[in-house]
Amino acid sequence: MMHVTQKSVDIGLATNNIDKMKNFYIEVLGCTEVATTEIPRDFIQQAGFGENNLRLHALRFGDILIKLLDFENSPIGNEHKLADSQIGFRYLTFWVENMEETVEHLEKNNVQLQCQILSRVPERKLVFFKDPDGNLLELNWIDPNQA
Repeated sequence: MMHVTQKSVDIGLATNNIDKMKNFYIEVLGCTEVATTEIPRDFIQQAGFGENNLRLHALRFGDILIKLLDFENSPIGNEHKLADSQIGFRYLTFWVENMEETVEHLEKNNVQLQCQILSRVPERKLVFFKDPDGNLLELNWIDPNQA
């Protein structure tokens, strides 16, 4: 059994457009950049993680650490595929206090939603959208009286 020391997991997102991705996650979603680390090719190769030098940008969002991976040779894009077209990690979920206010903020920042706010039951709402690299993101809200 694995015994964890953190209440969350870190997420690594490889990107071929670090400026757009940093701007989106910091300016639009409200993350804070907490570190930038240069990781040399030989270490990346030893770890079995890749073949290129890497600049890792660590962004904090609550207890979550989002690691934007800016490789020396940019990875090939994901062709903006949706969750039902690939296996593996498909989307990140962000829990918000006010769904309508958050969606309004996204729309003011020209973020195109995949759908309008959906609710199968009154005490829960969700909406999907994409970041600049086409990664699928979800906003989730639960009525605090139901939590």
